[in-house]
Amino acid sequence: MANSIGSTSKVTFQRRGWVNVILMIVLVAVCIFVVCPEADAAPGGQFVKQALKSKYGRIGGIIVGGLMLIAFVLFLPLILYVQYKEWAGIRKTKSDLARLAMKYNWFEWTALRAQIKQTVTDVAKVWASGDLSSVCSSMTADYFNSQQELLQRWVDEGKQIVYRLEKIQRIEPLAVSVEDEETHSWIRVLVSVDCVDYMRDQHTREVIKGEIGTTSGFESVWVFVHQKKEWLLSGIEQGSTSLSWASEKNRIDTSYLDSIWSKRQKTSGTSKVPTRTGAKSQTASSDLETDQPTAKPKQRLVRKPSSDEDQ
Repeated sequence: MANSIGSTSKVTFQRRGWVNVILMIVLVAVCIFVVCPEADAAPGGQFVKQALKSKYGRIGGIIVGGLMLIAFVLFLPLILYVQYKEWAGIRKTKSDLARLAMKYNWFEWTALRAQIKQTVTDVAKVWASGDLSSVCSSMTADYFNSQQELLQRWVDEGKQIVYRLEKIQRIEPLAVSVEDEETHSWIRVLVSVDCVDYMRDQHTREVIKGEIGTTSGFESVWVFVHQKKEWLLSGIEQGSTSLSWASEKNRIDTSYLDSIWSKRQKTSGTSKVPTRTGAKSQTASSDLETDQPTAKPKQRLVRKPSSDEDQ
């Protein structure tokens, strides 16, 4: 479903530096081969073979090999650092979710992951059909409407989406934020899949975007918000944002939820609080009527409607 966010590329921002290095190496190699007379005279299939037999070709091969070795040595620490940073962020988010789940069971990662996996599977089944009505209950109203309009526009333009989910490789939590008076609780997860995903002209069958073959390890970031007692899909971001979110500090302050629950206890006379065990909580903070506390700093999250229509 990369087409929903206008990208089918698997290149993330932490890997883009490689492209410049590779282009530089190729440019150097081409320059060397171009000035090699023997290479100019060789037939197409023997171009490289003949070039490497020449003096300039051998020098070029040494230079290219040296540059590749240097690039590997220089970028290996960076690659390892990037991988470690993302892994550390995922581990920290899992730890924070476990702490939150001790008080509010809707943050329990095992159950949440199972729901996210089901949502990914369900959306994948109907994405190419252009009709998302069967999965509208898994999305926020705004996101459902925007994606349905996008699919309809493509149909009107004579474009056809071909999407087939082959395998879900991994689902990992990148960042989490607890609800406050301005925003719903949200979680961003890294979803990596093997899939067939491309766009073609409905009449000519010409591929407009993407590749016909299976794309392995395609990454995207799925955003879920806790609204109306459940986690709903509210957006899909490019996989290139994964490291940024994994590096961001989680907001796990539960004071707002605690205050809401405390007020509910006083009005209902119950001392029971939601825990991580048992059935799904029947009391989500988004559905409670409370006085709004003093405003807090704004965040780049999913904002609650001003009229609190969903509460």
